[in-house]
Amino acid sequence: MNRLTKILAPVAVIATGAGIIFALDVFKPEPEKKQEASQAPSLFVEKVSSQEVTIKVVTQAEVKANTEVNVISQITGMVKAVSPEYIEGGSFNAGETLVWIDDADYQLALKRAQAQVASASVRVEQVEADAEVARRQLRGVKNPSALALKKPQLAEAKANLIAAEADLALAQLNLSRTKISLPFKGRLKSIEANVGQFISVGSNIGRAFATDKVKLRLPLTDNQLASLRLPIGFIATKDNAPVVNFKAMVAGQAMSWQGRLNRVDAAYDSSTRLLYALAEVENPYEQAVPLAVGLYVSAEIFGETMQQALVIPRAALRAGNKIYVVNSKKKLDVREVQVVDKTADRVLIQGAVQVGEEVVISPLRNPTQGMAVTTLHKDEGAAAKLSEQETLSNG
Repeated sequence: MNRLTKILAPVAVIATGAGIIFALDVFKPEPEKKQEASQAPSLFVEKVSSQEVTIKVVTQAEVKANTEVNVISQITGMVKAVSPEYIEGGSFNAGETLVWIDDADYQLALKRAQAQVASASVRVEQVEADAEVARRQLRGVKNPSALALKKPQLAEAKANLIAAEADLALAQLNLSRTKISLPFKGRLKSIEANVGQFISVGSNIGRAFATDKVKLRLPLTDNQLASLRLPIGFIATKDNAPVVNFKAMVAGQAMSWQGRLNRVDAAYDSSTRLLYALAEVENPYEQAVPLAVGLYVSAEIFGETMQQALVIPRAALRAGNKIYVVNSKKKLDVREVQVVDKTADRVLIQGAVQVGEEVVISPLRNPTQGMAVTTLHKDEGAAAKLSEQETLSNG
């Protein structure tokens, strides 16, 4: 009996414990279930504004001379003297002599031509006198011949006089060409001759360019051309030529110049697929800092001014020209707009959007039409961040 009691007692204790645990598990209260509310994403927004905006396109170009030529000798001879400005970078006025060629031979040729003219003039007078005598002598003769009246001889003498006068004009022209000059005001880019050097007809003695204006070929993409609203083959008039500002660093200083866009090419460049516009700057070397030939500059082309343009931040424009608008019910509205112009910080748009509506500028993944959002403005975000920093500092 004692042995049976020792066996059953532990079993009874274990069974009783198991029953108690089962009873507690069965009759324990159900845990309170909390339904978590979905969190609406917090997004920074800015309002669509209406501004007066002048459309601007930025490109770049190299300054080139409007007129640039090789200085060529039209005669043969030795260089006798040169101008003090006959140096690289030297300036000159229209008609100013740059190089003198020895003119001794041309002076002799001129005297010889003058003598021939004098001789031919005397010959004409002699033949005219003979013709007058012949007319008087043959006055009673019926149908005298032209030869008897000295008409062919007079024609020959006059022709010889004309030829002599032409030789005289050529001699004078060649003598004038011993002084080499250019018909425009400009500067010398390079020189190829000096005193004592013998040059021949067609010799290149330098290269020069005019300083009345410079030209710049500005490459434009299709989008830039559309922003400026200029047609292909555009030719400007005095009233509609767009203003172009040019900027560059010269001697460590930021300099600027202003010019006008005169025309747009009528054909695309086949190698770059760009269209080029031509701009000009008047009197570039008469400014405080010259807009020098060969300088690379950035160009800002100003198009039309829009009085009430719809403007949004650059961050608000999404792929496919879409924007995310938050409506009055704090719901997301995905809209597609037309981009008129854009820069690094703002976009001009057209489309179904009103001034004062809020557009999202925060990054947003997987946006859906009608999704609930919480809006923040830049000033609110800055205030919240400042408050958090003060709390951490006080703690």
